[in-house]
Parts: sequence; structure tokens; C-alpha cells
Amino acid sequence: MSRQKSLIGWIDFSSTERERVSQVLSMLQEKGTLDELGIGQIRDAFADQLFPGFSTIQTRAKYFVTIPYIFHDYRKLDPYERPPLAEYISQQEDKLARCLVENHRHDMPDGIIGKESLEKGVARKPSSVYWNGLRQLSIAKTELSLREFVNQYQELANNKTEAHVDDDGQHSDIAQLMTKPDGYCESWLNQVSIKLTRKEADYLKNKLQLSSKIEHSVPAQLFKHNLVGEALQVGDMDVHNGWKAEALYENLKDSPISEQTKTCFENALEFSFVLEGAHIRYNILIAQRAKNIEQIEQWNEEFDVWLNQAHKQPTSFEQQSIDNWYEFAFGPHKSANNRTRQFIENWCSLIRENAPVDKLDACVKQQAIANKGARCLLKKALSENQKWVGMRKLEFRWPSARVILQDIQEGLDVSAG
Repeated sequence: MSRQKSLIGWIDFSSTERERVSQVLSMLQEKGTLDELGIGQIRDAFADQLFPGFSTIQTRAKYFVTIPYIFHDYRKLDPYERPPLAEYISQQEDKLARCLVENHRHDMPDGIIGKESLEKGVARKPSSVYWNGLRQLSIAKTELSLREFVNQYQELANNKTEAHVDDDGQHSDIAQLMTKPDGYCESWLNQVSIKLTRKEADYLKNKLQLSSKIEHSVPAQLFKHNLVGEALQVGDMDVHNGWKAEALYENLKDSPISEQTKTCFENALEFSFVLEGAHIRYNILIAQRAKNIEQIEQWNEEFDVWLNQAHKQPTSFEQQSIDNWYEFAFGPHKSANNRTRQFIENWCSLIRENAPVDKLDACVKQQAIANKGARCLLKKALSENQKWVGMRKLEFRWPSARVILQDIQEGLDVSAG
């Protein structure tokens, strides 16, 4: 019997949409990102408010400076010897991976992008992974997609007037489009380390503090109020319930960070808790279909604990709470998928009414099938060893952001000594 492959296709309207699709496909390959009940849009919207510019596929802070270094190097090439910029960036990112591996051959760190595929070249380019972050931190001052920006930058770089501008003074139009990080030197690539220099760390700290677009983000507020070290200590601790984002919030709720940041964080955690109950019920349905008695008993015990907590905070399930989630996640003029919002409202209503579990399960099952269609696991034969499916406590990218902040803090601390 031949086995058919499933393919995904889309109409390619623009490079912005193509970039977005590529990022989604990349994230689907990461563990723990299955969105069985369709809440991923509001989860990501909260993450964009709390940790804008960060993503689960970013690895180290260094790439926030190496990418603009590459753009700057391109400007320094003889105009008559410049290859197409997209080709140049790809080649330099492959070279960057090789140089990082060579320079760290005696102390190989985590997070070097492409170190497993040096011969073939870097598959997931740092410029793509970090592009949104470069825009959020106002390092790249544009709203264009990476491809559109590369085309614009190449055109400006080859403009004859650019050759007569004081390059290091950063006075030209092109220099303002992609700022040159402090710490740049012409030999940076050959001596590159995954660790930030003091100048690079200072540069990124200032970008996080001063970019108006992310003023009320958690990282900006941490740096503004000198709380990064404290937050990193919280991130290192073993949390009793495994919920690192909640532990961070508990540490920050009485700190001087902005009320807007605190309230957004509080709403995000409340949203996560409320929808965790629905995911427990979904996994009970999965376990029932897989005929896994042990898991059925385990998830039912977890649901009883969750439900007991839910009864202690009834306001979390009121319509006002739902409205607050959407306003903090998307702003007052946007909303997520209407079907998903209807599901969330129905789920909260059933919990408020203390509805029996068969009604809760019917609500969850309807949403899962509507969200996944024929791909829903509730429509498939499952083995008894089927594991947990979907989301649990949401971290909103804090573990990934923590790695970036750790790099910046180490760059500030080590070099300051």
C-alpha cells in the first residue's frame, strides 16, 4: 500500500505573508505548540504584549547584533563587487555559524544556529528568526518584511550618493534604517563569540529600554527598574507547580514596574488558568478514546484540583474577565477568531453554572473538532500510550526571553568587573 504525503499550500500574496507562514511552520516543529482548542492566537497576542520581539525559536542575544553587522559589512564592500544582498546575507550567516563553532571548539555552548549543518549551510537563518525582534527593538526601523527590506536596503546601498556619506557617523538614510550596534569592528566575524561584549550588551539594554514600541513590555520594565538580575534568579528556581511565568509575575507584582505591564501579565495568567481546565478535559477525552485507564484517573484527579481552584476565583470566569483578556491581548479595536471566543465564553459560562462534566466535555469536543476537523485526535484511532496533547500552563515566551536577558546581563556584568 502506498502512503500519501500531506502537503500544505497557500496563495503567496506577499513576502510578509510568506514570512509569517514560514515562522508558523517552524514553530509547529517545536515541542508543546500543538493548538488543539484554537487558543493559539490569543496566547500569541499576550506574548506579543509581554515579550514583543522574542520568540521560542530564538537562541542567543548575539544574533541581535550580528545581523546588523552583516548589513553594515555589505555597505563597506566596493559597490562594483557587491553580490545581491540576499545572497550575501545567506553566505555570511553560513560563515557566522562556522566561525562560532570554530571559535568555541573547546567550550561549545548551546544556541549556535546551524552548528549541526555546517556543510549544508544554515537552514533556518538567524535573519529570519530575529527579524521581528530587530524591528521591535528599533534596530531595524521599518515595518517591511525581511525580503522587502533587503530589496530596499540593496537599492539604497547602491545609490551613488551613499558612497559620499560619512559611514561611521550614521547620518545617511540607509544608516538610519538599520542601526550599527556599538561594538562593531571590521574583524568582528573572525573573532566572533556567542557571548556579548560590554558594548554590545549596553547597546541591547538601551534598545530594550528606549524603544517606544515596547515600553510596557516585561524586558523593558525589568531593565528600567534594575530588576533583571532578580528576574533571572526567579527563572533559575525550581517552581513547585512548574509555572515559570506565574513565578515571575509573583516576584514583580509588588515591584515598581508599570501598572499596564502588571495588569496585562495578570490577565494573561488568568486566561492561561481558565483554559488549562478545558485542556485537561480534552485530554480526558483523548485518554478515554485510547482506553488508558491510568491516564483517565490521573487527568480526572488533576481536573478536580483545577475545579476546586476555579470555584475559589469565580470572577475569572465572568464576561468582564473575557473582555479584559481580549482588550489587553489585542487592543480595543481588534479581536480573535469569533468561533474561539464563543468557545471561551461557553466554557466560562458552564464553569460558572457548575455544569456536569458531560456538558463540559461536549463543549470541548465541539471546539476541538471545529478547530481541527478531520485531523482532530477525537476522530482517530489512538494507542494506549498516547501522551498529553495540547497546552498546559502558558509561559508566553518567558523561558526564551530569559535566555536573551541572561546573555545581556552577563555581557554587562562580566565586562564591568
